[in-house]
Amino acid sequence: MGSSPPLAIADLCDAYSHLLTNGELRPLPPVFQIYGRNKVFSGHIVTVKCFEDNILVHGFLAQEGHGRVLVVDGCGSMRKAVVGGNLAKRAQNNGWAGIVVYGCVRDVDDINLCDIGVRALNSYPVRPDKKGNGEKHIPVTIAGTRVCDGDWLYADSDGILVSSVELAGV
Repeated sequence: MGSSPPLAIADLCDAYSHLLTNGELRPLPPVFQIYGRNKVFSGHIVTVKCFEDNILVHGFLAQEGHGRVLVVDGCGSMRKAVVGGNLAKRAQNNGWAGIVVYGCVRDVDDINLCDIGVRALNSYPVRPDKKGNGEKHIPVTIAGTRVCDGDWLYADSDGILVSSVELAGV
């Protein structure tokens, strides 16, 4: 995010109101809990869709993140967690800026020790399936908002913004 302090999400909404109007800047609904040490994060989005299965998530987070954000469309499932403490630690060690899960996480105490930003609907103790079901690099719908592989994500304590273009000054 550069050497200057990052702009707050609310300030981005004010500064880029024209992008809100034309749909290039999209706030995610306020349904996400905040986890991890990094409350503020941003990066280029990589998408994965997987229902109650996290093999594809493992595959992504094993790669170098280069400051990207993994957006996991877990279909809003509240029955199994698709990210836990081990994956959050792997993401931190491999240079991912953050993980946004439209579903659940587990091992919250471990996630909260990681220097990474994590957002999820909630925590749930049940582990996911390990079948490898899902799709990578596709447009997903997160709480009613379209998110595309290659979009940009900006998050702080006020919320999460998805942008079709990289925002200057962030």
